[in-house]
Amino acid sequence: MKKRMIAVLLVGAFLLSGCALAERFQDARDAYLEQRVDELLEEDTVEEAVVEEELVAELTEEAKVVETEEPEPEDTLVPEEEETPEVEETEEADEADADETPEAEEETQADETPEVVSDDPGIFLGEPDWQDDMEPGEYYWNLETDDYMAATYDDGALQLRALSEVMGWRIASTQVLGDAYIEAVVEMGTCSTSDGYGLVFRVPEQVAYNQGYFFGVTCDGKYSLRVWDGLSGENGQTTWLRYPKGSEYVLKGKDAENTLGVMLVDDSITLYINGELVEQFVDDTYAEGFFGLFINRDNTENLTINVDQVSYWTDPLE
Repeated sequence: MKKRMIAVLLVGAFLLSGCALAERFQDARDAYLEQRVDELLEEDTVEEAVVEEELVAELTEEAKVVETEEPEPEDTLVPEEEETPEVEETEEADEADADETPEAEEETQADETPEVVSDDPGIFLGEPDWQDDMEPGEYYWNLETDDYMAATYDDGALQLRALSEVMGWRIASTQVLGDAYIEAVVEMGTCSTSDGYGLVFRVPEQVAYNQGYFFGVTCDGKYSLRVWDGLSGENGQTTWLRYPKGSEYVLKGKDAENTLGVMLVDDSITLYINGELVEQFVDDTYAEGFFGLFINRDNTENLTINVDQVSYWTDPLE
């Protein structure tokens, strides 16, 4: 009985000790697990740190490689000594272009430059069909002296001198003109106010000239156009198409030189002074005829003009 009690006590003790051991085992296991988790966490942290360190190391190495490789393009650039041929080639090309540029510019300028056409018939009509430069030996003018005027050649000009207050004129020994442009270059001597000179044209008769148109300018800068019919009435008849009128194109006073021109096309009469169109008229009193020069003295004794050149162009519209 005593042995059974001892056995029971031993079993109880064992059981109690077993429970205590189980609890201790559980505690140990839990502690181990916590420790293991901590170790695993530390290993992960270490591994991540290692990975990060390895990644940083790799990036650092790549950066070093890049830094090492970036200067290579600079190292492979053409050195200054090798750049010289390129500069020379460019300069040669520029020189070649420079050699070609003037021609290109000339062609461009030639293409872009507009053709200049003058409004002066004495220019745009070209060479005249007839021209008198008043050289000795070419006598187209009557040089006889009458009651009204005297005519002579003097120093390469036809000199006309007024001997009366009545207008006097001379007709050139040329063909009859219908449609034509007639021009005369005249220099005035000493003069005053209404002293004047000009062109007479479409004169029906070359010898007994007593009809025609008179286009003239005066010393004080006026121009006029009239029709004269010496066969009308006892003293003839003057019809004014333009009473004396001032014009900026008339050069005034002593030694002034003016170029007078008259364009005749059908019944149209266009007046030009120094290449400038001043006025146009329509009149069919005389359709054709001869032409010449006149002088008119109103104030100055022995009024004198010098005619340097006379020209005409036939059929100017053609």
